Amino acid sequence: MVMPSVPDTRSSLQQEVQAVCIKLVARRGLVAGLSAPSAAVLLYFVLDEEGMLPTVPFWSWFACLCLALFIQLLVDAWVLVHKPDARMLQRWPRINAATLVLVGLAWGSAGWWLQSPSPLFTMMLYLVLAGVGALVMIVQSAFMLSVVAVELALLLPGMLHGVLGVGRMAQYVGVASFLYFCLLCLYGWVVHRQLRHGVRASVQASLLNEDLMAANVRAASALEALKREHKQLQQALQTIERMAHVDELTQLPNRRAAMAELKRLVEADATAALVLLDVDHFKQVNDNHGHHAGDAVLRGVAERMLACLRQDDLLARFGGEEFVLILPDTELADAHTLAQRLCDTLAAQALPVEGARLPVTASFGVTPHHPGEALHGWLARADEAMYQAKHAGRNRVALLP
Repeated sequence: MVMPSVPDTRSSLQQEVQAVCIKLVARRGLVAGLSAPSAAVLLYFVLDEEGMLPTVPFWSWFACLCLALFIQLLVDAWVLVHKPDARMLQRWPRINAATLVLVGLAWGSAGWWLQSPSPLFTMMLYLVLAGVGALVMIVQSAFMLSVVAVELALLLPGMLHGVLGVGRMAQYVGVASFLYFCLLCLYGWVVHRQLRHGVRASVQASLLNEDLMAANVRAASALEALKREHKQLQQALQTIERMAHVDELTQLPNRRAAMAELKRLVEADATAALVLLDVDHFKQVNDNHGHHAGDAVLRGVAERMLACLRQDDLLARFGGEEFVLILPDTELADAHTLAQRLCDTLAAQALPVEGARLPVTASFGVTPHHPGEALHGWLARADEAMYQAKHAGRNRVALLP
């Protein structure tokens, strides 16, 4: 099965390779073009040394060469200052090859413009042309079209000289030019393949690195999102935990939390006392003043009792108007004293509720935990003690040892 994204990826890779090769050739070509006139200056000094400068049109040839080099420099400079687009990637290699033909013809025409009977100058001229050919082959090796075009334009005058010239030397020059052309094209093909493979590997590594960086960014973003979600989940769990163990009205521990603490004390067979209390005549408060007043009474009772407790004591709302007070490490006498103080505190001052002051009392049942006693037995005895206080007239504390 062919994935749709594969052609796009391959095309993108080819375009990246093409763009890198264009930039590479343009930079090399700019340096080579700026240094090329120095080789022409070398020919000038050889001609002057041989005394043949007045007999050849050197400056006319040099002007043609400089014009061709200037055009080539413009092509290279233009591509270096512009970001290659898809159209440029297709057209620039052909434009480059065309300008290189002009440069090759300008150099190759030196064999016609600067003909000289001096063996030294002839040798120097073909050495310069051979060096220019090798240099251009290396510079343009990323594009075989450019290599073939410039080498053919450079060495074509020498080949034609061998065909049209007279004498064995002309034939030697023609054959040598053809063989050198073949050699440069062959070597250029080898360099071209190596260069293209190297550029392709470099671009692939760069694209892979970009993909890895993007993947790292996405992974970091995903991790941050997971951390935020984890934090929100933890907060939600804490809220749920609080809702499961805290009474919403009084903000005291609820029945679940109280039962868990009682179970822990029973399993540890610890010394502890249990106080169960019920607000007296609470139904009348709801009936006469409304449920809002009843809620305010329950909150007021919880606040007053909390103010009288020790740090380790646990006051919880057990249900309705019932509260439970768990006193760890407490004997019955101490528990009775504390329960009596709570009873007196509640009865001593009426609670302000919605602009009125309501007298509030409670009935308390106190009982200790017996060694080895089960939880339901302990609770039943505390409940019985509380109802004894109710039956005895309310607003009092009853004990069941």
